[in-house]
Amino acid sequence: MSTNICKSLLYSAIFLTAVSCARPPVIPEEPSPAGDEPTVSVLFSASGPATKATGITSAGETAIGRWAVFAFDKASGWYTHETSAVGAPIPMVLRAGRMYTCYAIVNYPTSGTGAFDPATVHSPSDLVEKVAWLLDNAIGNLLMFGSMSFIPSATFYDPEDPSSAVSENKTISVSRLVSRIDITGVAVDFSGKPALAAKTFTLKGIYVTNAYRTTHYGMDLIHAELSGSRQAWYNTGGWHRGEAGDTGFDALLGDRGINAVITPSSPYTTAHSFYAFPNHTEASDDDRETSAWSVRCTRLVIEATLGDETLYWGITVPSMVRNRIYTAASVTIHGRGSTDPEAETTEIDVNVTDTDWNDGWDNPDDPEIDL
Repeated sequence: MSTNICKSLLYSAIFLTAVSCARPPVIPEEPSPAGDEPTVSVLFSASGPATKATGITSAGETAIGRWAVFAFDKASGWYTHETSAVGAPIPMVLRAGRMYTCYAIVNYPTSGTGAFDPATVHSPSDLVEKVAWLLDNAIGNLLMFGSMSFIPSATFYDPEDPSSAVSENKTISVSRLVSRIDITGVAVDFSGKPALAAKTFTLKGIYVTNAYRTTHYGMDLIHAELSGSRQAWYNTGGWHRGEAGDTGFDALLGDRGINAVITPSSPYTTAHSFYAFPNHTEASDDDRETSAWSVRCTRLVIEATLGDETLYWGITVPSMVRNRIYTAASVTIHGRGSTDPEAETTEIDVNVTDTDWNDGWDNPDDPEIDL
């Protein structure tokens, strides 16, 4: 489990009257709130876990802005949704004694290619299968998704007053759609290689390549219809290859302005964190030599000049899943590298580990997604 300390972004409880916030029910047979079935005023909050990343405040990775809650009554097919534009708690009137499956989408865009309109959701599959785009993420606005199931309680319901309201507070744990890729620093050791040791080693940049363009909000998968095509990728084979000019969120994927001279006695010790969508490709299934857009692993690339030559040392990050941290530590370069950022090189030592980013997916109320 993660060693990161989770920090709840909960809001204070606000108790509401029994005024329905629901849209007209989709199922005509939806029972009236009156009679033996009391209404329950539920206040939903989103809980985003705290994290640490060098140069980025925890708020940058946990911020909850625009968000929406969807409640589905599986037995009848009835559903409703409510939204908040500023991350505030969301009130919703539900019916006591029924099992609801609730979903939260956080920081969703309202314009552009990945625009999301909550009013277009009519079933769990509409929501879970909705395509999310990498370009809609930013520090301070990372896309998140979460779910829970519960039965609103009628413990305090007065049967002689059918309009009496019960108040509950519920928290939906949300997790980011992206994975985080960390690197703790870079060292060089050209022992026994005097020709290389005599040249100046200048670290130019560190960045992620082979980054998928899309995923689904509720499924840790790329958009299947795009698999194996140019449209599947934000970049492949290097920095923005095939996607020139799209620089709006470069900070998510890399830093190409480092320009630090590294020597055996003076390593580069600044840590960096980058963000990409999940990529389940195993190293054994990497097929990047077949075509420009074929299936391949996401890679962390170190770009440097050795003397007058620009070279690359790539670190493969196989089988990435969302909301985990992949850390490249003890990075030591001891050879010339490659002129191609996609080429494998044995001239770098690195220890890559992966850990939970937070406990968001461990909410005991999380349902099995049944479409």
